[in-house]
Amino acid sequence: MAELTHDNIILANKIATRIKQLREEKTGPIQMDFVRKYNVEKQTISRWESQIKIDKKTGTKAGRGITIYTVKEFCNLIDITLMDFFNDDLFK
Repeated sequence: MAELTHDNIILANKIATRIKQLREEKTGPIQMDFVRKYNVEKQTISRWESQIKIDKKTGTKAGRGITIYTVKEFCNLIDITLMDFFNDDLFK
C-alpha cells in the first residue's frame, strides 16, 4: 500500500472528526451509548474515530484512516447519505 500524503492524512483526520461529531449528535459523548444503540464493537468506533498522528521527531505515522466503504457503512448505520456526511464545513 502506498504511503499516505500529507493531504491524505489531513483528509483522513477530518473524516475521523466528522464521524465523532455525528456519533455525538446521535448518542452523546460516550462511545458505549453508540455501541449499544447501533450494535457495533467499541473497538470499531474507536478505530473509526482515530486520528493519524505523526511523530514530530521521527516523522513516523501512527494510524491508518478508514476506507470510503467504511464511511458508507457508518452512514448506513445512522441513516444518512455520503453526501450528507461530506456536506460539512469541515470539508470545504
